[in-house]
Amino acid sequence: MSSEAVREFKEGAGPGLLWAGMLAGPLAALAQLQANYALVLWVCGSGGAWALHAVSVAALLVALGAGLLSWRNWRLAGAEWEDGGAGVLPRSRFMAAVGMLVSAHSALVVIAQWIAVFVYSACQRT
Repeated sequence: MSSEAVREFKEGAGPGLLWAGMLAGPLAALAQLQANYALVLWVCGSGGAWALHAVSVAALLVALGAGLLSWRNWRLAGAEWEDGGAGVLPRSRFMAAVGMLVSAHSALVVIAQWIAVFVYSACQRT
């Protein structure tokens, strides 16, 4: 398993999956914020607050999916905390662990931004 994991994280799609696990959550939170700002005038005019909720649900699913992807990468890399020094597997485990933490934080940010949709009206300006 170790040689297969090394090959996956060195030559295969592993590096891209590690980066996707780290970056997809924060990008989803930023996209949610931008999309909600862009949609607020349309929602105020049409009364369709469902669009803001749909954006928030989509962003939350992306952040949670990034966390699951990072968890999968961590399990594939060995799912342990060893002091193995430098190498492909310790680096991959670290990136996967950071991806899990960043994705969890991003999911909390998405939820916090979603709360504002419930509290404030889209037509409220001040």
